[in-house]
Amino acid sequence: EREPEPCPRPEPPKTQPGAPPGPTRWGICSAGAISHDFVVALKTLPPSEHTVAAVAARDLGRAQDFARRFGIPRAYGSYEELAEDPDLDVVYVGVVNPAHLPAGLLFLRRGRAVLMEKPMGLTAREVAQLVGTARERGVFLMEGFWTRFFPAWQRLRTLVAEGALGSPLVLRGALGFALGGVPRLREPGLGGGVLLDLGGYGLQMALALLGGGPPPSLRAHGVLHETGTD
Repeated sequence: EREPEPCPRPEPPKTQPGAPPGPTRWGICSAGAISHDFVVALKTLPPSEHTVAAVAARDLGRAQDFARRFGIPRAYGSYEELAEDPDLDVVYVGVVNPAHLPAGLLFLRRGRAVLMEKPMGLTAREVAQLVGTARERGVFLMEGFWTRFFPAWQRLRTLVAEGALGSPLVLRGALGFALGGVPRLREPGLGGGVLLDLGGYGLQMALALLGGGPPPSLRAHGVLHETGTD
C-alpha cells in the first residue's frame, strides 16, 4: 500500500573500545586469485579506514610480486611469519579449501582476528574446531559472505523481520557461473564441488529468512562429476 523505504546506506566503521587510532590493518594470507579480488575490493574503501599491511604466500617471490602490485609494505614467504607480525588487526585467509583449518588455527591461536574465505571448513567438525578456538582465545572469526552486508540484503531481512512480506515458506534461488574449466571444482583433494563453492550463498539466505536456525531435515539432489564431486 505504500512505497518501501529505500535501502540504507552502509554504516561507517565502528571503533572498538581500546583499539588504536587509525585504519584497520589487514594481513593477507595467500597471494592467489581470490586474495587478489579481495584486495581490489578493499582498495575501493578510504585508506583512512582500511589498509593492507602485509601479505604472505608459501613462495616468497609470489608474495613479493603481490606486494609490489598493490603497494603492500611487507611480504612474507610463510604464513607463520605473517602470524607473528605485531602490526596487524585482522587476517584475511584466502588459501585453498583444505588449508582453511590449519591456516585458521594458526592465526587464531596467535590471537589474530580472522576473516575466513568461504567455506569456513570442509566439514562441520572443522568449523566447530575453528569456532571453538576463536571462543577460547576470545578473538573475532567470520566466514566471508560479503552478501550479508549488501544494503539490499539488510533491507530484505528487515522487511521479513517486520512481517511486511507475510510468513515466508519457500525460498527458490538460482546462482550459476561457467566454472566447468576450473580444476579445483572437480578435485576432491582440493575441497571441490559446487555446494562448497557457491551453494553456501543460497543456504545461508534460506537460514536467515526461513527461521534462522538449523532445519529439522535436509535433503539434497544433484549430479555428481566422475571424480565424485557435486
